[in-house]
Order: sequence, then C-alpha cells, then structure tokens
Amino acid sequence: SIFSHTQDSMVLYGQRWVITFTSQKGNLPSILVDTGSAPPSTIATGGTLFGSSSVVRVETVSDGGLPTSFVAPSTLSLEKMYTSRILAFNGHSWSNPATSRYAISPAKSAPSPPREVRVNVLSDTEIGVSWTQPLYFGGDPLAAYRIEWDSDAMFDHSSATVSHVSGSEDYYFVVKNLDPLESYFVRVMAYSAQGFSEPENATPLLVNLRMIVIELFETAGSVDFSETFEVQVTTVGGFQRVTSPISVYATSREVENELNKLGIVGAISVDREDRSTVFDSSDIETNFFDIRYAITLVGDDDITLSVNGDSLGSIIAVIEED
Repeated sequence: SIFSHTQDSMVLYGQRWVITFTSQKGNLPSILVDTGSAPPSTIATGGTLFGSSSVVRVETVSDGGLPTSFVAPSTLSLEKMYTSRILAFNGHSWSNPATSRYAISPAKSAPSPPREVRVNVLSDTEIGVSWTQPLYFGGDPLAAYRIEWDSDAMFDHSSATVSHVSGSEDYYFVVKNLDPLESYFVRVMAYSAQGFSEPENATPLLVNLRMIVIELFETAGSVDFSETFEVQVTTVGGFQRVTSPISVYATSREVENELNKLGIVGAISVDREDRSTVFDSSDIETNFFDIRYAITLVGDDDITLSVNGDSLGSIIAVIEED
C-alpha cells in the first residue's frame, strides 16, 4: 500500500510517499532511487530529477517482518478488566493460544513522543524543526507541542509552544535569532491533559552535508571558451575516478551529472554562479571570467575533489570547502 502527501511548509516542499509492503514475508532491502545520473542509491540527485538542488532520500520507517506489538482499539471500558491471548499462523493452521498472566484495566496516560522529528538549517541564525503527530494520544486529545532548543543537552535555555490542530499530522516551526557561532540541540514533546510525552530529539533532515566550491577565473580577457576541465574524486581509501572533460561554461546540471556518473558519492547537487565582470586595469573584483560551482555532497563518503586544469589555458582553478 502507498500513502502520499505534499509537504505543507515552504522549506519542506515536495512529495513524500509512505510505502508499506504487505505481501512479502520478512524484512526487505531498502528501496533505491535511480535518476539515470548515477548507480541506484538511497540518496540521489540530478538526471531525471529537476528543480533547484533537488534531492531524493529513502529511509526505512520500520523494518519489515511480523509485528511484535498491538494496540487495542479505544472502545475498551475503563471500568472493566481485560485479558489477552495470541495465536500464531503459518499459512496452514493456527497454533494453540498463549494467554496473558494478568488481567488489567485500561487507564489514560501521557501521549507517545512525536515522530520523525527533523531539523534543517535555514540561515546562520535560523533552523527549521518538523515533526509528525504521536502514534498514540493516551486517551485524551492532544493540546500542543513543546519545542526546546539549547546549546547543551540540559534544555534549560529556550522553548516554544505550537498548538495541535485536529486532522493535521505534520507540523513545522522556525527557531530564530540563534547565535551563528553555537551548535544547538533540539527536541519536541507532545502535551495533553495527562501531561507531556517523552521528548524526541531532532535529527538533521539531511545529514553529513559538505559544500565544496570550484572557482574558475581569468583576469586578462583571453578566454576563448573552448577550455575544459576535469574533476578528480578521491576516496579516503585512495580510490580515484575522473570525470569526462567539462566545458568552462557548463551548466550546473551538466557538472552535477558528470560527478554523479562516477558513482562513488552518495549524491551530489551543484549550483552555478557567474561572477564575470567587465575587465579594467584596476584588477580589483573585475575578473573577465569568473564562474563558481558550489558542490553539495550528501552522504557519509569521505572524499576530496581536485581539478585537472591541463586544458584550461590561462584560466585558474581554485577549490575551497565551506
């Protein structure tokens, strides 16, 4: 079965599919994404995927296999005692039942923690926090969510409250006025008349992001635009691969696709900025030719990039990592 919905917030735009496999027995490998620009992976970009720095990510919400827990429907009475029993079925017949040792009476409780708590960087002073409503409400309607953030795990610095909206599952909150020099912990709790849930710590929306900038510039005005360059990717184990020659006027998509074809990085997204200006003799911020490719690496790969400039002529290549 497949359930899909569009993200509501401005930052978390796009489409999300929740896919449940019901016919296969046992656990299944992860779904892989194939955009045509690199081998199938759980993180992909480029190729047939369009948009500004678009990324597709697949994550396992819960492993497959037989369930080991069950929540009774909310129609149970608080005044009655209940016992339970479980039978196993192997496709041919049912086993003998195993019965619970004790009878218990339902009671209201605090809600379960919010799910899928994610955080992503919006600017040097803002972060966005997203989450999904709890799986269980504990018998009372949800009232609100408490978002806490701090530079340490004590969470005694700042907090905010977002009201629960009936019928809405997904929520988003922007934390503002943060110190650009600090790192922050974030967590979210659900609240009802029975109290707060256990806190759920936020995890980055996209982990292990690296930004590497390749700048190609020339100051004398002698570029004929036939120049090309190659990018070499080297892994921590010493494995190397080199792209095909890339035009110095290549689009961001062309550079992105060439890098993704190498297949040794989780995913690569590229943005291009043309800073070329009219040349004059002052030589101050007036590069005749100045193209910058901002390369975002998504994944756990520990790699380095270098540029082969044998065919760049008078153009100089510089690599910087943010």
